[in-house]
This record gives sequence, structure tokens and C-alpha cells, in this order.
Amino acid sequence: MTINDTKTNEIQRLDQALEPVYSAIQRLESVIDHETDLLLDGSTVDLKEISASKSRGLRDFNKALGKATKIVDQGALKTLQPLLESLRRKLDRNCDALKLHLRAVSELTGIIRDALETHEADGTYTVEQLRSGSGA
Repeated sequence: MTINDTKTNEIQRLDQALEPVYSAIQRLESVIDHETDLLLDGSTVDLKEISASKSRGLRDFNKALGKATKIVDQGALKTLQPLLESLRRKLDRNCDALKLHLRAVSELTGIIRDALETHEADGTYTVEQLRSGSGA
């Protein structure tokens, strides 16, 4: 066996060890991109299903990374850095979309609450006065 054969075998071993990590990152990115797109498009989002998919993806990533760290050295793990940075950017974008969505839901809740309170009040007392007992 030559030195080149040894290097080729080592590279193949590293690729095989890291492939599940690459796949897990790609699956996580896919779920995150999907959720972000739905949120930004104003589409209906099944948050329960998305959350479950994220949890599965994170579990798969942790499991694959745990196995890889037992097989490859720190230098090989550094090859994951660009993928992890890409994932981080997508998570940041997703976080911004979630914040925007929650802010919109909060504003809508406030509008509905105000409309209900206005509708319930007969003009004599405010809902707050009736609740506190100061209007009776």
C-alpha cells in the first residue's frame, strides 16, 4: 500500500464518519428554511409539526456528531465550520421571522381584545371598572 492509498483511505474514513453529520445539518436547514419561508409568506404554519421536525433534526445532529467525535480528530471536525455557520445564519433569519410573527399575533390579540371590550361596554362603565368593582 502506498502513501497515496493510505491518504485516500483516511479521507474516505473521514467522509464516512462525517456524512451523517452533513446529512443532519442539511435536514435541519431544510426544516428551518421551510418554516422561515412560511412565516415570511404569511402562510399557515403548523408550529407543532415544525417543532417536532426541529427536535428530530437536532437529535439526529447530536447523535451523528457524537459518533463522529469518537472517530475523527478535531482538525477533521473543523471542516464542519462552514456548514455550521450557514446553519447559524439560517437560524438567525428564522428567529427574526418568528419574532415578527409573534409580534403580529400579539398586535392582533390586542386589537381583538380592545374590540371585545368596546363591544361589551354599554357606555356607562368600562370593562376595567366593572371587573374591579368600582363601577357598580
